[in-house]
This record gives sequence, C-alpha cells and structure tokens, in this order.
Amino acid sequence: MTVTAIDGPEGTGRDRTDPELDAQAGTALSAWVHDYPAVAGELEEAVRTYTHLQELQGRAGQAAATAASTQRQAGSLMTKLDPDGHRFLGFWVGAAAVTMLTILDAVPLNWAAQAFGLEAAGTWLVTGILLVASVGAMAGLETTRSNARRRAALVAAIVIAYAALVVLRTQFLVTVAGASLAAALLQALLLSSVSAGLVLCGFAVMTRTRSLRLDRARAAARRAQLGTAAAEATAYAAAEKFQRHLAVLRQMQIPWALGSAPAGADHASWMAALDRAIRALFPALWPAPPSGQSPRRQH
Repeated sequence: MTVTAIDGPEGTGRDRTDPELDAQAGTALSAWVHDYPAVAGELEEAVRTYTHLQELQGRAGQAAATAASTQRQAGSLMTKLDPDGHRFLGFWVGAAAVTMLTILDAVPLNWAAQAFGLEAAGTWLVTGILLVASVGAMAGLETTRSNARRRAALVAAIVIAYAALVVLRTQFLVTVAGASLAAALLQALLLSSVSAGLVLCGFAVMTRTRSLRLDRARAAARRAQLGTAAAEATAYAAAEKFQRHLAVLRQMQIPWALGSAPAGADHASWMAALDRAIRALFPALWPAPPSGQSPRRQH
C-alpha cells in the first residue's frame, strides 16, 4: 500500500525540480517549522504517523507473503490428497460423526454379543471387539477405494462376519429365548442390517472427510488470509491518517507561502518546491525517480 501525494491541478509541471529553488525551500521549511509551534506539532504528528505506517505496511507485506505461502501449501496438498475436491467435511467434524455412528452401533452389536452366552463383563468385552472391527471395516472400505481386488476381499469378509452374527443370534434366540426360527431369524437379520447400515454410513462420512494434514493446511490458509485483510485494513487506516496530516500541513503552508516566495520565483513554482521539501521528509512514500525522468505520483 502506498500513499497518494497531494498535488495541485498543475500535475507533472509542478514536479519539475529546480535545485536552487529546492535548497531555498528546504531552508524556508526549517525556518517555518522553527517559528511556528503549531506547524512543528503537526509535522511531528505526521512523522509519527509515517513511522507507524511504514511498520504497518511491513506487517501487511509479511502477512501477504505468509498467506501466499500457506495458500500454495494448501493447494499442493489438495492436489495430492483431494484432487476431485469432494471432501467437504473438516477432519474433526468427520471424526465426531464417525464416533457418533460407532456409539449407535454399540446397541445392535451388544445384542449380537449376547449370543456368545457370556457374563455381562464378557459380553461388553465382545461388544468392544465388534465395535473396533466395525471402525476397521469403515476405514478399510475407505482405504481400498482404489484397489478393486482388496475392496472385494474386504466386502466378502464383512458379509461373512455379519452372516456369522446372524447365525449366532438366531441360535441364541431359539435356544435361550424359545423364539420361533422365523422370528429369531428376522430379528437377527434386522440387528445385523442396522449395524451394517451404520458401518456404511461411517464409510460414507469418511469418504467426505478431509485428512488432518489437509484440514490444518486449509485452516492455516484461511487464518493467513484473514490476517492479511486485517493488516491491510489497519495500514490503509494509517495511510488515510497520514494523508490528513499532509493536508493540514498543506493548508497551513498556503497562506505562509504567499509571503515567503523568494525573488524571481512564481507562486506555483515556490509551492511545488515546498511540497518537494515536505516530501523529502518521507522518502519511502515518494522514491527518487530514475535518472532523466520526472517524479510520478504513487497510488
């Protein structure tokens, strides 16, 4: 961000330098500041604002560079880990959803674990093992998406496991609860279907969840962009404040310049020389032009 210089309607004609007149303007400016405390105070405020503005512009530049770097890193990871851009869930959101589905799956799996005829502690131990197997099935289906042979083998193993649970649950209900074969088989199929549906839902969530590394990179890029916007807004506010100080100095300069022009200098040239003398106090905002060229206003 740069500050627009306050120029008059003469434009580039006012920017043509006269070394002798510029030297006189510098001396006159020093005397003006020395003789008028109000001018000295306003110039001191302008210098303080100018120093603060340079610091803020440096911070804004660093923030922009950081934002560009984090954006490139996030884009690179997106290309590697999610080239299709279909993973729209954040890592922690997806993890929370999978955890909730796993907790819900504990109910049908606990009923299925009762078929082993163990005590309460043993039943919950088997339930925990089945829950771990369910999460493993979700993750396995996700990691084998690009390998059809492994995916088919995993699906076959899952089907066999659920078929075994159906048989065990049916046998348990017929033997222990005295239910009819049809009713026991229907209940076992229903419980296994609910559990399998929750596993498939978990798998679907995983396919839409970004990896932790990518999620952190995207979050860092968003924070960097917000930081850049905030830094630029702060620097812009400081630039406007600095321009207001320059405008006040210009208003104070005009009536004084009417009676301080040296012999042989017209008022417009003298005002331009005084403007250049003030600009020389803030070189970072008005850098010296290349040799042979007149200065240009910065925007």
